[in-house]
Amino acid sequence: MSDQTSQPSRRTLLSAGSTLLAGFGLGMTLPGPAAVADSGQARQPSRGELAAYRPVAVSSTDYAPTPAEFAVDGLGLVGVRGTGWRAADGDPQWISVDLQALCEVESVRLVFEATADDPPFHDSPSGSPRDNTTGQEVLSSCAVDFVVETSRDNTSWTSVYATDSGKGGVVEITPPKAVTARWVRLTVRKRSNSNPLGLNGFQVYGTSPTTRPHATGWTDWGTHDTDAPALHVAADGTVPLESGWDLTMDDWADGDGSALSEPAVDTSRWLPATVPGTVLTSLVDQGHLPDPVAAFNNLHVPEALSRHSWWYRRQFRLPKGLRAGAGRHVWLEFDGVNHHADVWLNGREAGGLTFPYARTALDVTELLADGEQALAVKITPMPFPGSPTDKGPAGLAFVDAGANMMNRNSPTYLAASGWDWMPAVRDRAAGIWNHVRLRSTGAAVLGDPRVDTRLPDLPDTGTAELTVVVPVRNADADDRRVTVTAAFDGVRVSRSVTVPGGETADVVLSPADYSQLRVKNPKLWWPNGYGEQHLHDLTLTASVGGAESDRRTARFGIRQFGYEYDVPLTFQSGSDAYAQTVDFARTKARYVRVRCLTRATGWGSSMWSLSVADSTAPDTDLALHRTATSSSVDDAANQPGDATDGDPKTRWSSSFEDDQWIQVDLESALSFDRVVITWEQAYAKTFAIEVSADGNQWTEAASVDNTAAPLPFRTAGAASLQSVEFDAATARWVRVLCRTRATGWGSSMWSLSVVDSASPGSDLALRKQVDASSEADGSHAADAVDGNANTRWTSAYEDDQWIRVDLGSSARFDRVVILWEQAYAKTFTVQVSDNGDDWTDVKSVDNSTVPLKISVNGVRVFCRGGNWGWDELLRRMSPERMDAAVRMHRDMNFTMIRNWLGTINR
Repeated sequence: MSDQTSQPSRRTLLSAGSTLLAGFGLGMTLPGPAAVADSGQARQPSRGELAAYRPVAVSSTDYAPTPAEFAVDGLGLVGVRGTGWRAADGDPQWISVDLQALCEVESVRLVFEATADDPPFHDSPSGSPRDNTTGQEVLSSCAVDFVVETSRDNTSWTSVYATDSGKGGVVEITPPKAVTARWVRLTVRKRSNSNPLGLNGFQVYGTSPTTRPHATGWTDWGTHDTDAPALHVAADGTVPLESGWDLTMDDWADGDGSALSEPAVDTSRWLPATVPGTVLTSLVDQGHLPDPVAAFNNLHVPEALSRHSWWYRRQFRLPKGLRAGAGRHVWLEFDGVNHHADVWLNGREAGGLTFPYARTALDVTELLADGEQALAVKITPMPFPGSPTDKGPAGLAFVDAGANMMNRNSPTYLAASGWDWMPAVRDRAAGIWNHVRLRSTGAAVLGDPRVDTRLPDLPDTGTAELTVVVPVRNADADDRRVTVTAAFDGVRVSRSVTVPGGETADVVLSPADYSQLRVKNPKLWWPNGYGEQHLHDLTLTASVGGAESDRRTARFGIRQFGYEYDVPLTFQSGSDAYAQTVDFARTKARYVRVRCLTRATGWGSSMWSLSVADSTAPDTDLALHRTATSSSVDDAANQPGDATDGDPKTRWSSSFEDDQWIQVDLESALSFDRVVITWEQAYAKTFAIEVSADGNQWTEAASVDNTAAPLPFRTAGAASLQSVEFDAATARWVRVLCRTRATGWGSSMWSLSVVDSASPGSDLALRKQVDASSEADGSHAADAVDGNANTRWTSAYEDDQWIRVDLGSSARFDRVVILWEQAYAKTFTVQVSDNGDDWTDVKSVDNSTVPLKISVNGVRVFCRGGNWGWDELLRRMSPERMDAAVRMHRDMNFTMIRNWLGTINR
């Protein structure tokens, strides 16, 4: 007969059916057959699970992490949370377990990964067979027509159960009376679907009258001494928590976070954990699973590691050197977990952390107990681990290369689920992979400092101007006056600020305020091969009321990076935002003002953002989070600070009048040559950029007139506005000769305007006669001058196409404005003519992208192009160096070789 019952606990399984094989160390070979050890002692028969960790033989094995030994490892769960054996394709298939002695078999439990209701899995048609899988796919089938047999000699077999209507899942088989046998075999003649057969549990219950060889497997962790080493205060004043941890799987933990973080929990059967490290690191370090980076060992590491949560636990006493009295805050800091952590201390939840690159500092002051502390951390792997294949002749080991499903876990180690150059990491790098520590502070808590370097006299490097930005947080409820001090190389500077309760403030120490930060003859940091990598020790302190509250140390290099590139055309989709860039001669000033002279609408002048930049460092917004003021606002919700807060959803808007302004205080005199305004639809038709040293006397840096060529807010597709200026010409005809295309399409423009800067309010080409060398996609040349932002001209899909406008009579002009569609001209020439036949070039334009140029300390540096690492070097390594390199990456908590993804800096 057969029925379904609950899964036996791991504790019951281990206590009843196996003992630990002591001394199994880290090796490069797969676990072999259990060794025979005859103690010669009499043994009383006891009922238990007889098949655990015993030798298994099978008809075939799929090319997957599903070897036969996983069917008897004790993790017999239905679905993807179980481990098990998966056969190759085809029927029939069989699996046989050797009990290693004649036993009295009372019952057999079969646990199939699938049930009869599970649909078959079909490879994705995308070319990558497991594209877009979540990790919950059942890749096997269950047995429908099967027989269970026993044997004394592995030759003659007796059937104890047979059916042709199996339903999969858990199947309990109890013969009418106990059967004496050494071998038990399952033979499957028909599967539930086209997936290969999968068996997650083959458990045999009964008694063994004689002593059998000891046997063990990866889930048998034995017992160990749980007395963790005492904690000590490190040189930096923190207390590392990187020893004495224990680890177990969620299904084997006896309780939730509240219960597991009590001092009396017995973890003697848990696994000693490696911290920092992953779950798999601990299992390999303790000798329970093979090293996955060698040979085919990764096929003997179960995927189920990434389908379970894991509990880490450590007990400790606070060391005497850690200040934890009145007025102090004790912080529990995690530098990295993967993927999510729930943290419990002394029976209470302390907080959580998600994503491997995030860090946290949890205030556990109120959670501390007298004497022994108990810390429990639940680690949950990435929610969508995928169902990857394994590296083989086709080389398709990845799920979806991070494009879709894997990015639902982001930011994360995308390649942990496999890539075209590496198989999946079975636990998906789950664990406490980075440092853990305790820290004691007062009310003022320092954050990570940033040291910015400017070499003002390049190419001369004799002077370096350093700006130190130090975040400081007030952990108390009341305001605190905090003094932050930075010291390095004999330089010592301090600044006091008032930090509101529960808030954070950036303390800026700049050379404008501290001449000591203008360093003469600095020892610079250079890239490898360009010079020495000099580093400087920075000590930061935060004091409240004259008493030190926090102290941090860091190392930094004095170096200035430069990035030069040019993307002439930036396309934006039609919406209620348009970024307008205004370039002008480089100037040095503290204050920048945008004076909105006339409005384009009946509303005020409104902008989502206002950025100030130096074109040599275009990604640094000098106005970000700086103080902004304005002449007016139209609503209390649209303040000037909303234009510099970095939030694209907030904006400044003036009153419904002309001649309104917004200005930014950069806090010190800086050099810049660019202002970028992201206008809302109520933009300024004409405006000026003004600069000032004192906020009172203003000098115009640039003026802009948008009248003739309105900003494109409601185009039917992406658009980029390009203004081409040239020496004034007088002519009747204007032609744009599109020489080469930027795409495989034709050259396409939403609008073409001709403007005289002496009278910028008129578009001389508006609704004039126009023709073109060709027209495509149902467009017409006249669509470029009809004043409608949603119509466009498109040429044939060829180079050397043109569009020309007859202005009706000879006119003076010095500017052509083109609103390009994304199929723009990479190179083009503006030409003029008096008769429409004889043409004169007035301006040639090249819209080719200028590649990124990187400089350090004013010197061009050369680096690899693209996003690939230097893995080609590894291919030429000797085997010994290759092994060392692979192990280095493993010791860095990840099995990555290429440095473009998943690399870390410890």
